[in-house]
Amino acid sequence: MLKKITFIVILIVLIKPAYDYGPKLIEGLNNFLNNHSGEITDATSEIITVVSEGVNSIASNISTVASNSNNSDTISRTPLPNEVQSAEDLADAFYHYFSQWDTEFEIHYKGSTSDIEHLIESAVSDAISRNQYIEGHLSDRKIEYEYGLNDAKIKVYQQYLTNPEQEVIVDRHVAEILSSVKPNTMTDFEKVKFVNDYIVKNTSYSEDTTVSPHSACAVVSEGKGVCQGYALLALKLLNDLGIEAKYVVGEVYTGGHAWNLVKVDGEWYHLDTTWNDPVPDRENAVSYKYFLMNDAQMRLDHTWEQSNYPEATSKKYSYMKQVDHAYELDGFLYYSNIEDENILYRVNLETGVSERVTDSRAQYIVGYGDWLYFSNYSKGAFLTKIRTNGTEESTVYQTEVKNLFVEDGHLYFTTPDGLKKMSLE
Repeated sequence: MLKKITFIVILIVLIKPAYDYGPKLIEGLNNFLNNHSGEITDATSEIITVVSEGVNSIASNISTVASNSNNSDTISRTPLPNEVQSAEDLADAFYHYFSQWDTEFEIHYKGSTSDIEHLIESAVSDAISRNQYIEGHLSDRKIEYEYGLNDAKIKVYQQYLTNPEQEVIVDRHVAEILSSVKPNTMTDFEKVKFVNDYIVKNTSYSEDTTVSPHSACAVVSEGKGVCQGYALLALKLLNDLGIEAKYVVGEVYTGGHAWNLVKVDGEWYHLDTTWNDPVPDRENAVSYKYFLMNDAQMRLDHTWEQSNYPEATSKKYSYMKQVDHAYELDGFLYYSNIEDENILYRVNLETGVSERVTDSRAQYIVGYGDWLYFSNYSKGAFLTKIRTNGTEESTVYQTEVKNLFVEDGHLYFTTPDGLKKMSLE
């Protein structure tokens, strides 16, 4: 008489779960159990190990920055039932542990195991589809499960590009970033521009980080990261501002790439904060070449599985590809027109109509009151000011300047001799 059966299957999936043979083996085994249930009185549970979805192999050793956390920061934990009894409950359990950034957990499932592998695969897929910020931080996963006919114990080993302590830091930084704006008074365009500008101005593209450069934490805590970190932080900031957004995974000529889709006034557009960040880094300078683009524009140098994402067909903001060194004021965007020798232009954000402000070539544009200040490349990059209506243009400082910014009623700019400060009040 047969007393014991042990059956082991190992499956490795690098990108998408594609279990070609596992289900057939499971089905055959279950048929055997059902046909010989009277003989297998002492049978032990089968053990099946599944190695699933190595989304990013770079995250096997993620450093933590827990020592930098504020002692008042806490990581909330919520209880979970000791066992789950449906596919939906199983997905809830996976989502619970993923959202807590747990690296090792066990779920006790009570129910039919006739298609256990597909059940677990579907539950994981359901769980990670609920939150793209979490999904984007998932790395290698190993699942072991031991089961009988109506019972399974599922052991999960999950790696992430982040950890609970790092997410406390992200939440704190995000709250600080958004404390400077009033979302209720901002248009969708202004919210997206704020996020794009903040990330570009405060981040340098780099893999040289303490925590994973693919994480949002690297971008907010170290001011460095790669496309995945840029896009995940953008996703979090946009969502917190009430903007519907997607995390997009695709390819460019250099390989894998990540960016966002954002919904502005009911229309979807692409936003690539990484490619809006000049390399080498230009302090306080932002590009808008990949800001609110439609699918047709984006397809020129990006590819993605378009069926997985909403369509972006609007051409409303097509003019943004010509915008550089932008400064927004009273419904107008003042900018250096890269399609017209970097001459100072402005565009009406409501109508999309552009016009020249002056014939001067302008970069590092900032404003204070009804004055614009810029580095005038038609005159040796001298510091120049002009009224927002294009009148009273004059040279303020006859030395090459760059990296202009305004703070506390003062204009700051860099010269060959160092940082200078000028009162504007």
